[in-house]
Amino acid sequence: MPPFPLPPHPLDPARPVYGYAPADPSAQPVVGIVTPCYNAGAMFLDTIASVLRQSLQQWEWIIVNDGSDDAATLRVLDALRAVNDPRVRVVDQPRAGLPAARNAGVAVSRAPLLFFLDSDDLIAPTALEQLAWVLASRPEIAAVATWCVLFGAMQGLSRRGFASRHTFPHDNPLTVSVMLRRTAFERVGGFDESLRDGLEDYEFWVRLADAGMWGRDVREALVWIRRKSAEMYRGHRWNFQTDRAALPRMRCALRARYPRVFRDGPPRPPDEPSPILQPHPLIMPDPPFENRLAPQGERRVLLLLPWVEVGGADRFSIDLADGLRARNCRVTACLLRPSANPWKHELIMAAHEVFDLPLFLTFADYPRFLRYLVESRAITMAVVHNDLFAYRLLPFLRAWCPQVTVIDFLHIVQDHYHGGVPRAALDHRSLIDLHVAASRQVREWMVAHGADPGRVDVCSINVDTQRWKPDPALRDRVRAELGLRVDEPVVVFVGRLAPQKRPRLVVEVARALAERGVHCTFLVVGDGPDRGWMQRFVRRHRLEGRVRLLGSVSSTRVREIMAAGDLLLLPSENEGIAYVLFEAMAMALVPVAADVGGQRELVTPECGVLIPLGGDQVAQYVAALERLIADPPRRAAMALAARTRVVEQFDRQQMIDCMLARIERAETLARTAPRPSVDRDLGLASAALAIEYLQFREALLRLAPVRWVRAVRWSSAWFRLARLTRMRAWVDRFDRRIYVLRREMMWRIKRALGRAYNR
Repeated sequence: MPPFPLPPHPLDPARPVYGYAPADPSAQPVVGIVTPCYNAGAMFLDTIASVLRQSLQQWEWIIVNDGSDDAATLRVLDALRAVNDPRVRVVDQPRAGLPAARNAGVAVSRAPLLFFLDSDDLIAPTALEQLAWVLASRPEIAAVATWCVLFGAMQGLSRRGFASRHTFPHDNPLTVSVMLRRTAFERVGGFDESLRDGLEDYEFWVRLADAGMWGRDVREALVWIRRKSAEMYRGHRWNFQTDRAALPRMRCALRARYPRVFRDGPPRPPDEPSPILQPHPLIMPDPPFENRLAPQGERRVLLLLPWVEVGGADRFSIDLADGLRARNCRVTACLLRPSANPWKHELIMAAHEVFDLPLFLTFADYPRFLRYLVESRAITMAVVHNDLFAYRLLPFLRAWCPQVTVIDFLHIVQDHYHGGVPRAALDHRSLIDLHVAASRQVREWMVAHGADPGRVDVCSINVDTQRWKPDPALRDRVRAELGLRVDEPVVVFVGRLAPQKRPRLVVEVARALAERGVHCTFLVVGDGPDRGWMQRFVRRHRLEGRVRLLGSVSSTRVREIMAAGDLLLLPSENEGIAYVLFEAMAMALVPVAADVGGQRELVTPECGVLIPLGGDQVAQYVAALERLIADPPRRAAMALAARTRVVEQFDRQQMIDCMLARIERAETLARTAPRPSVDRDLGLASAALAIEYLQFREALLRLAPVRWVRAVRWSSAWFRLARLTRMRAWVDRFDRRIYVLRREMMWRIKRALGRAYNR
């Protein structure tokens, strides 16, 4: 998987459409979009569609017709003039060039923020909203840019912007599609209208830097820049594209005019205070602007998630968002923790809108942004899922948004974290209308530790049995790709290669089976800190032909590998009910898994084998696998029973029905037995402590010594250190015996010498 996969196209027909509409089209605009238009033709229709889909609807759009004479363009402009929307204005002027058209658009706009959008480019649905919040969150900067997707005649991802300070001004890393404060635009005097042949944006950014202003970037692709072939540029002929000396001449002229910028580079905005040296954050409860939207859908649901990394809990988040959207709910997902979020593109295709908060907000602005979302969308339901930090923000949400019903979803009890997320749920139970547990085992733990039994329900996570199903043709193809015989027994492991999943036990089981002469192949899917240890183990014991470490792969590839398998091995130390068990059983794999958490609620004796913790674990797993490998008819019967059980009782549609029922019950409880109210000052103080904790934690995690310690903690090296610490008890016993022996010897010596000695 590439480190930065391209996001879904803004106008992809498969992408969910929220259907944003302003509650008051005449409200004061937050952003003024300025678009010069000269013979853009039908391509302008795509730009219009991307603007109308914006999540920030309090905008004004100034379209400057720069002397267009193309019939298709004039028809589009006439249609825009006829639209009954006070936010859209078409301004006509004789042909004057892009700089003059942009200046003319700014002159008639009213908004405090400006966004320049060319007539053939596109913006992602949440682009304007995120960029406006960056400027609200960071008053010290003048502008904000985003990464850009290039499409059309040239395709790719541009990650350059204000952060590329080392290349500026000798090179221009910026496009014109930037959000800028009006005050900054007016201070530098707008675009140079004499530069009609291009490079006017380059000159503008140099002037901005010379005036002591600069910006920052959102590390997400929110702008789509169309690259057209040369013959399509009939309206514009840029001299720098045909004259190689044009750009050097411009650079030389700018160097003479602004020598300080070329000598010192652009100004550096002041750094944010260190959360370690200045930990207490300033929390502002009121949003910087409004964006009142007309309510859409039967319910508006806010999902509070830490991230969407590779894992069962994150897969459930995506399935839940997709299922609720299919049931006429409007789904807003917020990712709260810094992460690469490798599955974010899947969440974008499941939820109506996704906000990756660390990419565009300071931590201190999280509370008021969440309040803004609730008020803007008229959110009715907040779902907390798998994030301790989200629980710490609940007092603020309860205080400032008391109309929102709150539920949480609990996967797993982590005893080594004093219960983990369920423990946090108990600590905040007076703020939560209903707890939903993924298994009866989690519910029983909650009730045993003080939860109200009437406010804890169960809903299993389930799986899409239409997508995850046996496919004989796919099985044959994947086995051929991997060089596996048709009748070769294949054991699959899918999970993070970390201590919780015990992947080291997997390769030890593979070695034991090989020593017993049992022929089978292990396909290990996943990545993590134990991968290096496993690679060395496989080489040392010459298991290359039996164990294949396939690394981290996409969800689609996991399904393909499962199609080629026969058995799933999952010897986890701790689970709720592992999501991979649902997937494997739906694919007709026989699970051999640890009897932990609530896994026996899914895996019954007729469809799988559960191994309790304790005893000789390798021997127990080897015995179970050996029996199943040696008995294909029994294995086939168990595979059929596994598939049947999941289809009949654990299909994803049943999970969505169950969750909707739980949401309705939570709404009823919120009306009939509401939770106690929270004082606003107390909610604000609680938010300040939550943000302080998050800032401090993230700052510590960026320190090299902490990263090194964490790397050791979650690797196989930790087990070697643990063995050394176990020697401490032996050292203590040895030291005590030496001490007693020394006392005895000293007593005997003193007695022989006739001296007093206190034994």
